Amino acid sequence: MTQRTWPHRSDGLRFTALPLETFKESGGGGRHERQLRSSRSHAHRPIRYRSRSPSSSSSPAPQSGALDFSMLPYDVMLKIAAPFSLPNLQSASLVCRAWRDALRPLREAMLLLRWGKKFKHGRGGVRPNPSKALDSFLKGAARGSTLAMVDAGLVYWEMGKKEEGVALYRRAAELGDPAGQCNLGIAFLQGTISRAFRHCGI
Repeated sequence: MTQRTWPHRSDGLRFTALPLETFKESGGGGRHERQLRSSRSHAHRPIRYRSRSPSSSSSPAPQSGALDFSMLPYDVMLKIAAPFSLPNLQSASLVCRAWRDALRPLREAMLLLRWGKKFKHGRGGVRPNPSKALDSFLKGAARGSTLAMVDAGLVYWEMGKKEEGVALYRRAAELGDPAGQCNLGIAFLQGTISRAFRHCGI
């Protein structure tokens, strides 16, 4: 079954015109006839759109009490974006110049995180080197990346330095990183790091 628009070309007009003879016979047809003719002539006249002036098309000026997220302090932006993945961080950096500048340390941390993973797993033609991996993760963590904090905590945990690992998990968990929260909970459940509780102030 083929779909047709309504009204179809072959169907002709769906509505009939008003009988003008009745208006003429009643004596008031002149005025009504002129109105019908003028309405028909306007119906076939092309519609013209005027472009708005630049002053009228511009968006209204923001109110004095309106929120401007580009004015957020850098430390607040870093805390908000600390658990961001790389695609989310790249998208947030494109919002405005202020966000781009504020998130520069986290973009650097993502690069360090990538190198840390290469050193840890031996990817991309790089030989495994746990010490270089830990160094890259710690540099990324110092720039505020929770992903780097979690990976540095994992390296510490595998090295047997569980207190240092828990401290990094805690930092990541406080910034809202789900992996940091999970690892911190697992570390607490194991019950083998009672000194880490005192170290973290719990």
